[in-house]
Amino acid sequence: MRNLILLLVLAFAFACSQPAEKTSISFGGTLENLEAGAVEFVFYRDYTNNHREIITIEPDAEGNFKVDFEMPGAASGNLRHGRTSILLFLEPGDELEFTADATNWLETINFSGKGAEANNFCVLYQREVLPGVGNSFFSNAAANLLPEAFAAAIDSVASLKLNLLAGFPEKESLNPAFKAWFETEVQYDRYSRLLSYPAMHQRFNSLKTLPELPENYYAFLEVPDLFDSSRLNSETYVNFLQAYLGYCADDHKARFTDDNSPNEINYVLAGELIPGESGYYVQAISINREFNYGDLDKARALYDKFMETAESEDLKARVTNTWNGIQALMPGNPAPDFTMTDMDGNEVSLSDFRGKVVYLKFWASWCGPCMRQVPPAAELKRRLADQEDLVFLYVSIDTDLDAWRNTVKRNHISGIHFQTPGRERGTPALYQVKWIPTFFIIGKDGSIFDNRPPQPADANVDEMLLKALAQ
Repeated sequence: MRNLILLLVLAFAFACSQPAEKTSISFGGTLENLEAGAVEFVFYRDYTNNHREIITIEPDAEGNFKVDFEMPGAASGNLRHGRTSILLFLEPGDELEFTADATNWLETINFSGKGAEANNFCVLYQREVLPGVGNSFFSNAAANLLPEAFAAAIDSVASLKLNLLAGFPEKESLNPAFKAWFETEVQYDRYSRLLSYPAMHQRFNSLKTLPELPENYYAFLEVPDLFDSSRLNSETYVNFLQAYLGYCADDHKARFTDDNSPNEINYVLAGELIPGESGYYVQAISINREFNYGDLDKARALYDKFMETAESEDLKARVTNTWNGIQALMPGNPAPDFTMTDMDGNEVSLSDFRGKVVYLKFWASWCGPCMRQVPPAAELKRRLADQEDLVFLYVSIDTDLDAWRNTVKRNHISGIHFQTPGRERGTPALYQVKWIPTFFIIGKDGSIFDNRPPQPADANVDEMLLKALAQ
């Protein structure tokens, strides 16, 4: 017994003497020729609610910097400066040093330290492969190729990417988490492209029906382990899950009515067709999207069902956080006040418009759905031109100031305009903006009148704004 106690004491002492597994990530290095504009690392902390986090890198006068931060696990992110965005892959414990000339990031950036091999490969990948196989390549292929030729083109792109990995000189030094993530990116991008082809080909060629597909076109959906929850750190895999549900929805449309929202349909089909954690994950996305964009009663019904049936406490906590946040922005609550600089350089606060109704829009010049609301908004303003107490206020999340200003000027978007780079902080974060466009109506008393109002193209937008003005 005495020997056993001694062994236990020694084992405990040994365990205590071992360094704890490092969960943080450190960036350090030197940036040359850095001019205006923030340097940031941006990553998704939670795909289910489109929650991104920004880590700001602040070099000193000599261009040297050091920053430490936490990530929930191994995942990708983007190093951003101006219009430059460089894909990186990090995992807890990485200690990266990198140098770069900010006038030519992609050609000059070089990594050293723990995690360097994966990120040097990412840079090589972006230099040698991505420029030739971006979205324009796939759009042209979808428009001009028949199904067999399109599938062959997609397969050749996947082979090109995997061959680059196979021939990478430091392949053996790449950690397993990175190799698994990269292979997921390649394979599930291929699957998603194949799923999107029929609708893209029909749209680009103005066809009345979808193109006829070979009998075995969808054979890739029968591969073993198509659904693998270890891949949930890949945005591409998560996007594939949603594309898969869109593909399946056509076969199940007779089960649903026009009153069912896309999120309700996805929730049901995810529970039936996607096993394990992946299915619950997509259900969490559906709930969060319904909370942010849809009908609150429907969202709450999905939420209650999820809390009863989901096996993941983590995912339950995520949708609960969304619900708690939504409640803070419910009608009747005070609208979060903010002060920003308008397009003319004047400081303006939301509270300056007390006594007026504010139709608040979060948007960006690069956002297609946002821009499609511009002509209907112009018509709306003409219809309500006699309403002196109605203010149209725009908050752009553009990072390109010239693009923002030029879009406002070119499209004659009248109103009061603000800009903040990204939706992850400042005013968009106050209003928990997860997707754009996002609209709010702020009442004359400074409270939220409607937290998911009709958009300018909707039939009842005049009625809702006039109702707010009447109070």
